[in-house]
Amino acid sequence: MKRKSLLLLIISLFSTTFYSCENYLDINYDPNAPKEVTEKLMLPAILSTFSYEIAGGFPVRISANWTKYLAFAGTGPHEGQYRLTANETDNFWRYSSYTDIMKTSTELIAKADQNGNPAYSAIAKIILAWNMSYITDAFGDAPFSQAFQGETGVTKPAYDKQEDIYKRIQVLLDEAIVDAGKTTGIQPGAEDFIYGGDMVLWQKLAHTLKARFHLRLSNAPGYNAATQANLALEALDAGTLSSNDEMPKFNYINAPNAENPWYQYTIDGKWSTAYKPSIFYLNLLNSKNDPRLQYQVDPVAEGDNEGQYVGVTNDATPTGLANYSAIGSFYSAADAPLYLLIYAEVPFIRAEAEFLKAGNTITPAVVTAYNEGIAASMGMYGIDEAAIATYQTANLLLPTTAYEQIMTEKYIANYLQFESYNDFRRTGYPNLPLNTETYPDTELEVAPVLESIPVRFPYPSSERSYNPDNIPAEVPSAFLQAMLVPVWWDKQ
Repeated sequence: MKRKSLLLLIISLFSTTFYSCENYLDINYDPNAPKEVTEKLMLPAILSTFSYEIAGGFPVRISANWTKYLAFAGTGPHEGQYRLTANETDNFWRYSSYTDIMKTSTELIAKADQNGNPAYSAIAKIILAWNMSYITDAFGDAPFSQAFQGETGVTKPAYDKQEDIYKRIQVLLDEAIVDAGKTTGIQPGAEDFIYGGDMVLWQKLAHTLKARFHLRLSNAPGYNAATQANLALEALDAGTLSSNDEMPKFNYINAPNAENPWYQYTIDGKWSTAYKPSIFYLNLLNSKNDPRLQYQVDPVAEGDNEGQYVGVTNDATPTGLANYSAIGSFYSAADAPLYLLIYAEVPFIRAEAEFLKAGNTITPAVVTAYNEGIAASMGMYGIDEAAIATYQTANLLLPTTAYEQIMTEKYIANYLQFESYNDFRRTGYPNLPLNTETYPDTELEVAPVLESIPVRFPYPSSERSYNPDNIPAEVPSAFLQAMLVPVWWDKQ
């Protein structure tokens, strides 16, 4: 599918507001400051903020250190040492999610419904549900039913239970699927930066998210793994993403402040160049002779380790950062697209669901989906079929380790995705050690501040200041203690 760049799209969107001098003199308002913001203008802001700040932003930057895709090769304190404060989570919660994305999405839904433009409502409902999943998976209970009502006086919204949030998310996705199938009203076009107005693909994405979220509750209190697996399979069978070509992605361009977020975060130094692929992750791929290594990680470009794949630990490097590998340019080039969801997740959802449905037993359906997941992941990089077959043969499912194998392969396929943090908490796989590795013949300058991997983000400082009575009592205000309290569905 042909997608325009962000810059060209913005130019095209606003070009219609420029008028000739003659026309300008005939009006008494500023044509470049419209009195009403239309659906066509609201949608790009929602999608671009969701991509940059959420799917490729703060939550995944933090979780990538905790799931050991990356490590921070510098002195502390930092998130690689399991240190995350309430001040640091504030922007993710307060501005990016609640104010910018979800509040605007609710306004777009209301406007589109009033104007009879269900396609815009469908996309906004999907993004609202998706962003809310990031919030509840990171923090647990959160405002939802009373959120976005500040204008009507609700300035201290009650917190919804995580179980109720997930029920509402599923309803939003169901509504979006129906709305996306309607052909009435204005249809999105170039301002839809993800699918260019292809509402069938938005429906497929919604079914995929439904399957993901059903499986999320496989170990939740009062829920049954086999039942959740069946619900996930029903969502997949209803019409999910079916190829790498259908992955939702956001295109970036090689221009100042318009580059790919991983490039901005880790390559050109807008944040730090100390985020590097971890020793743990490189060792994992090397131990499996995984051909995806060369796409997920770049070899060292210069210095003593030139041409080699060298990972880092969460500590200051004994030599310069240039002697270590960077995130692969497939993900981190200035003009690399950001993948909001990896297609290979679809067959891996099916593999796990079939496995749980069968009582944690390998069946032909499990094997087929598992191999399809590996093939889809490697196919995303253009790896040839012979190499894929060799890898599949070397990684056959075994009865005693099948669940771990499925989830580990899904973890590799979901490189740099927040979903891996959710899967780890939900299933315990992959088996991740603590961030206590050291370089040869060295000791950690600063050890992790916790003795276990954090299982939630601490509630942000703005909530502690302005809405403290509604924060769940079981989550301490001290950020280190808070990160040890599992969210509701994390009962594996």
